[in-house]
Amino acid sequence: MFYQKKFEMMKSYLGPAMTRISLRYNLLLTFIFFSFAFANTMDNGDQKEVPKNRKGDWEVLFDGKSVDKWKGKSESGFPKKGWKIENGLLYLAEKGGGDIITKEKYSDFELVFQFNFTEAANSGIKYFVDTLVNRESGNTMFNGPEYQIIDDYNNEHLKDDPNGLSSTASAYLLYAPKGKKLNPHGQWNTGRIIAKNGRVEHWLNGARVVKYKRGSKDFLKRKAGTKFRNDKNYGELKSGHILLTDHNDTVYFKDIKIRRL
Repeated sequence: MFYQKKFEMMKSYLGPAMTRISLRYNLLLTFIFFSFAFANTMDNGDQKEVPKNRKGDWEVLFDGKSVDKWKGKSESGFPKKGWKIENGLLYLAEKGGGDIITKEKYSDFELVFQFNFTEAANSGIKYFVDTLVNRESGNTMFNGPEYQIIDDYNNEHLKDDPNGLSSTASAYLLYAPKGKKLNPHGQWNTGRIIAKNGRVEHWLNGARVVKYKRGSKDFLKRKAGTKFRNDKNYGELKSGHILLTDHNDTVYFKDIKIRRL
């Protein structure tokens, strides 16, 4: 303000000449102001971080084109053979692909996917997958609970028990689905897995068919009667990968997405 007053006094003494100087002075001030404002805006823009995978936001795991979210279970990248993308579908086209897992781990989540199995095919989606140790042998494995996907109507192991512990939408060997409606091979089915605060739900075609609590007395009792009985922390890990199994059968997947809860 002091310099501005001095400047006005000089204008009154110098007259027209000073008016021209004043105009240039004002233009210079305007240029400096807008230059500073633009630079500051750019700096703030660079510093802003766009939230990634916030809770509640859907994350597309397979959009019909890219498998950037996936890798081989024992590889750093996606398998070069076995798995194939065609017509917007992800499927096992030949032997040798191996299981594939998400690059990221998930704790509480909701996973939605569509699947279409070929006749008698067997597959599945595992979750809370990570390295486990067998208490007896000391061997390690990469495993977790499984949402079973299988042709209940034509697979030789399911013909006599199409709604049992190994049928589609079951928590494999632990909990059988109840009240499910499975579309036959060649038709699309919609699966959903919801895991929150230790509780897990399996959904099939809009109906909840399985619910259980990980680590509960009932869960541990059931686990004790399976081949997983000595696998420490099976189904009890805080977080883990999502896994698509390779059972040498063709099952088509599409529209796979997940959100953190």
